[in-house]
Amino acid sequence: MLRFITDLKFTGNVTRRLLVVSVITSLILFGSVSPSFATVNFSATLPIAGSPINPVYNFEKSFYIDYPAGSKLQNILQNKNMTISFTDNSTNNAAVKTFMDQINTDIASNEHSTAIMTNLVINYQFAVNGYSDHASFDYKIVLIPTVTDYVLNQPSGDIPETFDASWMAFNASAPVTITTSQYGPIEINYPIDSIRSQLPDLYNALKGTTAYGVFQHPNLMDATGLFSQQPLDKWDNLFDPAYTLSETAGYGYKGQKIAVTTFSSGQSEIGAGALNVNNIDEDFTGAGGIKYHISTKEQADAGTINVQGHANPNQVQGGWTFATTAQAAAGISNTTAGGTSTMTVYGMAGFAAVIAVGIFWWSNRMMKREKDRKPDEPWGPMQYEERQHWADKFDGAPSDAGDTNTIDQPSSPDDKSKRSAI
Repeated sequence: MLRFITDLKFTGNVTRRLLVVSVITSLILFGSVSPSFATVNFSATLPIAGSPINPVYNFEKSFYIDYPAGSKLQNILQNKNMTISFTDNSTNNAAVKTFMDQINTDIASNEHSTAIMTNLVINYQFAVNGYSDHASFDYKIVLIPTVTDYVLNQPSGDIPETFDASWMAFNASAPVTITTSQYGPIEINYPIDSIRSQLPDLYNALKGTTAYGVFQHPNLMDATGLFSQQPLDKWDNLFDPAYTLSETAGYGYKGQKIAVTTFSSGQSEIGAGALNVNNIDEDFTGAGGIKYHISTKEQADAGTINVQGHANPNQVQGGWTFATTAQAAAGISNTTAGGTSTMTVYGMAGFAAVIAVGIFWWSNRMMKREKDRKPDEPWGPMQYEERQHWADKFDGAPSDAGDTNTIDQPSSPDDKSKRSAI
């Protein structure tokens, strides 16, 4: 049996200190925006030269159907493991080119953008996995277009260069049928159509149910949430001018490169507001009155845009743009696009680290002083507490059966299993 000297008051103080330290450490380590998989996860880099770019749209959505034993859907889906995937482009496939032309029409007519997609690569994947009590349907579409003509005006004097951003939030609302060499024609934009062509038995079983509407309603390739959920001027943004400052040459920066302003979205916060996700979770009735359950899983739309230069978002006639200059504007060369000094950001991170180190030092010092405390001091003498081996707390077997100061053991098998799972 291990025996440790403890003091209840001292233990509480240490616990509070460790809590404070852990909070500060979390802010230091996880203060940045974490990437997340979403209905659409978008990334792009806009070079100040205005050359053609290859942004990436990653559309994902998952559906789940729960079914009881012996039901029709279980008979159809249990042990069903199927993956359909293909990659094609607008140069080699006329159907992909037709789809690209549909996007260009939406960009011009609905987004009022002059940008044009000149090539398009599609990566499509539809996976079905059936188990004894449920099945999952996972859709993933990655679009990699080549975009040109997104520069609205060149810089002149005090006038910055302007990039069009409204083309990024297009919506492909029409069905998109791609003829593939492996599977023939596949409609990729509406989930119900892939079920109709690849799982006709399931399609017929879902017709007339609420689940049919869940699969039928949403088109997968809709990027309008990029700006509708979080307007571009609410995105997190940071401009770091280190590459352009001659004082940083000693650290490997030459003072010659063009700095980049990074914009990112995808997490709820006070300034940007909450992000809404339209996940579905409901029951439905199939043939014979059998009860089933359907749910969907998606996250909020997310994006990362790197704009060369010192960039700021603007709204022009309802469309979003970036105004950027190769060098930061006079007087704010060390300022983020959000208005906070870059050195202030670095200073805050350093200050938080100093505070964390100080708390660790202070806590260690107090621990040494408490260890040497005399028994007759006002808050009482040292107390002894019996300690178990850590494994005993989970397995329910005390290290010393004759010890009466050990913690209570699980009172039932259920309690034991719950504690063991911690």
